[in-house]
Amino acid sequence: MKFICMGFIDESKLPLLAEEDGQRMMEECLAYDDELRRGGHFLGGEALQAAQNAVTLRLKNGSVEVTDGPYIESKEMLGGILLLEARDLNHAISLMTQHPGVKMGPFEIRPADEEVNALIAARDAAMANASHDQCDYSVKPCKGKPSVVTRKEWQSAIDRLRVKEKAATRAQDTLAAERRRLPMVKIEKEYTFEGPSGMVKLIDLFEGRQQLAVYHFMFAENVCGWPTAGCVGCSTLVDNLGHSAHINARGLSIALVSLGPLANLEAYKKRMGWTLPWYSSAGTTFNEEFGVTTPEGESHGLSMFLRDGNDIYQTYFSGQRGCEAFMTSFALLDRAPLGRQETWEDSPEGWPQSDPYVWWRRHDEYESPTLTSLQK
Repeated sequence: MKFICMGFIDESKLPLLAEEDGQRMMEECLAYDDELRRGGHFLGGEALQAAQNAVTLRLKNGSVEVTDGPYIESKEMLGGILLLEARDLNHAISLMTQHPGVKMGPFEIRPADEEVNALIAARDAAMANASHDQCDYSVKPCKGKPSVVTRKEWQSAIDRLRVKEKAATRAQDTLAAERRRLPMVKIEKEYTFEGPSGMVKLIDLFEGRQQLAVYHFMFAENVCGWPTAGCVGCSTLVDNLGHSAHINARGLSIALVSLGPLANLEAYKKRMGWTLPWYSSAGTTFNEEFGVTTPEGESHGLSMFLRDGNDIYQTYFSGQRGCEAFMTSFALLDRAPLGRQETWEDSPEGWPQSDPYVWWRRHDEYESPTLTSLQK
């Protein structure tokens, strides 16, 4: 459940608070907010300026009257809000009781109105979709290379960007918290796959752990590379997944599943030098029922599963650019001066670019890149 936590403060006490005490209190509050983030409880928050900077709107005699100051003259004024995710009201109380902000004044905790908020979210989504259709996605040129500045000026620019990067990180934390609370679908059908040791069931792919990530790898007829190689993009993604020990440590197993025959998968796996388990779903309806094999062809994606005893639930799915989050090569290129060098990117005029995807290769197929002179 989502709760709105409103923190009140006696503003008359602020001038009496020593600067170092105020700074310490701020650091304690931010540190506890980080604890809430790590637990998936912090959904956002806003600090408010002093009540003397407020204005109040009232309907009077058929027109809106604007007056300076807060709505209610009170000793303790609203100083900020915190959006909290908790199991129930008692859990929310338990979490906020430990917040250092209670030293400065009372907190009011009120459940969010999920029904009305769902209507708001639906209208936001509709507006976003409408805006997306109207967007101009043409590259907006800059005039040549970025300017050359002093290190102090460069640091100021980095600091301004960092504020936006941190906001994006917090937004991702909020999304992750919502993702962990998605409803689940119980897997009623018993799927079987062919692996190096013979036929196995979906529960075997967990390898005794509680969670499972299945990457639906495009290796089938009508996919580039067939029958000796898999999809270039899928291959790039698997190259980026890294050593599975790091996710195994948190109870998550990972497996690749493809429609192609096991012998083809094993040969390509050896060529690529991969060690992740790879299973064939040939002869089953697994791909069709999870939406990655359709009359239009193959698509890739990531499915997440949770195991409770012998019961298995699907908790998440993402495909297309949603899987870019697992590709560290793209994350590095997005921070590199020239970016991914694809035409959809907004880069300075003169930066080298090509059509999307055409430069992708399997990791043993790349040629040495050529240096490009940049426009001044």
